[in-house]
Amino acid sequence: MDKATKTQFSYLFFIAGLIMLVIPELNGLDFLPSDIRQYFSILFYPGIVCAVIGYLLR
Repeated sequence: MDKATKTQFSYLFFIAGLIMLVIPELNGLDFLPSDIRQYFSILFYPGIVCAVIGYLLR
């Protein structure tokens, strides 16, 4: 198995960051349990950090 490159890590961090930035928008969905939805807003800041790391690694 070949080693992961810097570009692959960049894509991984950037996409994970974008997903974490979108998840807080799902807070209004009523079919998700409120126990899960209460943690959605916490994911916003790590999402920003991951997106920035992914951008800087490019």
